[in-house]
This record gives sequence, structure tokens and C-alpha cells, in this order.
Amino acid sequence: MIIFLLTDAPFGPNVKVSNWDISTGMDQLEVSLAKSSSWIAAHWIDTDWSGWFSANDFAISSDGGATWKFVWYIRPPDTVNCWIGDPSVASDPTDPNKFYAVGMIYCNPYNPKGEVYFCKNTGRPDTVSSWSCSILPPNDSWAYFKDKPWIISLGGGILLVNYTTDKYGSYEIDIARSTDDGSTWNTIRLSGVQSTVAYFYRDGSTVYLSQNNFNSWPNIAIRVRKSTDNGATWTSLGDAVSFYPGSSTSCPNFNRPAKIHNHITAQGNNIAVAFIKPNGSYCNVGVAYSTNGGSTWNNKYVAQASTDQVLPMITSSSPSNLYVMWQEKVGSQWATKWASSSNWATTFSSPGRVSDHNYTFNQNPAGHDYNGFIYDAGNLFAIWANDYYGDDAGAVYFTRTSSTSLEEAVDRVITGEFNIYTVDGRVVARNIKDLDKVRLPKGVYFLKAKTRVIKVIR
Repeated sequence: MIIFLLTDAPFGPNVKVSNWDISTGMDQLEVSLAKSSSWIAAHWIDTDWSGWFSANDFAISSDGGATWKFVWYIRPPDTVNCWIGDPSVASDPTDPNKFYAVGMIYCNPYNPKGEVYFCKNTGRPDTVSSWSCSILPPNDSWAYFKDKPWIISLGGGILLVNYTTDKYGSYEIDIARSTDDGSTWNTIRLSGVQSTVAYFYRDGSTVYLSQNNFNSWPNIAIRVRKSTDNGATWTSLGDAVSFYPGSSTSCPNFNRPAKIHNHITAQGNNIAVAFIKPNGSYCNVGVAYSTNGGSTWNNKYVAQASTDQVLPMITSSSPSNLYVMWQEKVGSQWATKWASSSNWATTFSSPGRVSDHNYTFNQNPAGHDYNGFIYDAGNLFAIWANDYYGDDAGAVYFTRTSSTSLEEAVDRVITGEFNIYTVDGRVVARNIKDLDKVRLPKGVYFLKAKTRVIKVIR
């Protein structure tokens, strides 16, 4: 037997974040993720209440995601005529104890209108009394439809929240910008593009924004913008990709604005956007990418397959390294998967597993709207939702990679308990103490003990 320590470790065991007995048929979904050097935070929709989509939950981990503490939830004052959704969370890059959260409060189910809520903490983020929430200005008292807020903190009290609104006629993306930690806000209109969903990504002193673009409907495009003055002004980099999404809201068509997706990352002049790229009778994950600051764009499939893939999230660690995560149909069930590129989307690795299990998934249609996937300090952190695994409800699960060093060792013995994974990251056995007592077919396996990962060739 030959054993290697490997740098590209599989994801660790999955941790259930919504760790209570969720009522039958009640989804936990649309989960966002933020990380500081001290904490990892999650914010998601919790339907396990009376009413419909009637709470957004916030939980936090102080031990790298091994355990999670439920901290607070937010509900609308009227749970009969109002409901809640679209949570997003951000960390302050200059203060490891500072987090922010936004989401939607909708009212009037027969003619929906919305306002964005904004929350922040002033003490420890794991203490509910440290948090306060308010309606994000401008508070139009539910006179207009607003939707899909997304927040980023640039540090030093500078905050950006984008959302869609029909306040000025056609749907457009507006940005609420604060320079005093959310005490006051001004509105920046990204007019001229009919749009319903946008995401931020910060690379150094540049902030990028990706948004869907309906100006050429029935084709849809993904517009990319950048700001070099902390979000005060924005420059368009044009459309990264354009395609026909079909005429229904389930695969192979993807005609629902949030489901097309347009999650963005960037490193220097290299920019990449993950989206759903139609593939015959299936939905597959695509990436539109540029290596010259958005002057020109290419796009390709990440892992073209004869099955449905939804909800791609993308992140990066250098001008070369890209990582993409998505949920994929496997037979009658689903799995959370990922792939990486070491040459900025020129080629991608074979897909590996993020979830250590397959699960039933409420597509409804095509899942929900987003998951969480970030890179920080040498590791990838992943969170996903709507996961019916060993339960009769859709839960939230978290996992992460572990950094290891590359060295070869022959006839090395692992002490203590370890888990065994296949080469694509699927768990084979847990809490093993003696490898020789486990009957494994010939092949390649990963043994993971705490932060150490060993590759075994049998």
C-alpha cells in the first residue's frame, strides 16, 4: 500500500446548520455565507413557522463550522399578509466581530410589494442583544416591488446593498450606499438595463457587480460593471454572455430571473461569472470569463453532463485559480458538487463532491435562488440548502476543505479515528480506527483525520 499526503483535500464531513427537527415538508433555503477570522455566519429562509416563508434565520460558528449557534430570526409584523425572504449576510473586512444582514419583507400576496430590512451587530455577533434591524432607506412603505437584496461591506463603515425595484417603471438594479456604517444611505440607480438580480465581489480596490440583463428579451444577457471608488460610481464592462433561456421555469428551460444565475468573482484583470447554460434537454453550469478586464469574453460548460445542474456559485483565490459549486441531479436524487480550474476557466477538473451524501431536493422549480461558497485563507467554505437527507424536510448543510502539505510517505499508519472517502469525495465509512479491517474494492481513497488528509491506493 502506498500513501500520500495530498494538497487538494476533499471536503470534510457535512454539518447540519439548521440542527433541529424541522417539520415535515418545510424547506430551509436560500442560504448565504460570510466569514471573518473569528466567525462564520449564515443567513437563510426558514419556512418551519406558521405562515408562508415567514422567518429568516441567522446562525454563527466560532469553531470553523464544526458547530453552529442559532442566534436570531426576523419575521414580518403581519404573518398573514406579509412574508419574508432573500437573506444575504456580509462580514466587515476590518473588524472580525462585525457582521451585516439584509433580506426582504413582502406584503400583499395579491399584488406583492417589498421593503429591504438591514441588520447589524454592535457587540458579539453570537449574542442576540447585540443586533438591531431597520428598514433600508428609502422606506417607501411597500408602495413598490423590491426584491433580491445583496450586501457587501468594504470596511471603514462603507456598505453597499443592491436590489431590484420597479419604482421607476421597468425593473432596474439600485444600490443603497452608506459611508457611516448604515446610519445614513444614498441611492445609486443603475438605470438603462432591465434587471432583477445582481451580485457583488470585491478584489482589492475594485468592486465588481454582475446583473442579469433583459434588454434583448427573449434573449437574456449578463451585464458586468466595476467601481474603483468604493461603489460611488460604476463603469459598464458590457455583457459577458447572452443566450435564450427557454419558455418555462424548469429545466431544460430556465425562464425565471434568479434561476439563470450570474454569480461573480475576479482577480486582477481576470473576471468570471457562473450561470446556467442550456445543454439540450438539460440545465448545465457555465462560466463566462475574461482575462483582459472585460474587454472580451468567452464562455464554456464547467462539467457538461446529461443531467440537470442548478444554482452555480463561484469564487477564486488567485488570477489562475477558480472554484465553482453547484447542485446536480444524480439518478432520482441530488448532490452538491464542485470543480476547479488552475488556468482561469481554460480547463476545469473533473467534478468532485461537496456533499458527503445524496439527497432529495425540492426543485420547485429549479431549487431556490442561491447558496454560499467562499474562499478564505487557503480553504473553501460551502453551504447549501433544500437538502432532504435522512429527514422529511429540507435542511441547511455546511462543509469546508482542510489545508494539508504535499509530501510522500510509504507504509504510513494513521492513528485515531478517520473517515474514508472515494476519489470524488463521497463518504464510504466513518469513525474508522483500523484500515485493514475495512474491506474496500481496489481503487483510490482519501482518509481524513481531523485536518490531515491521506490518499490511499489499494
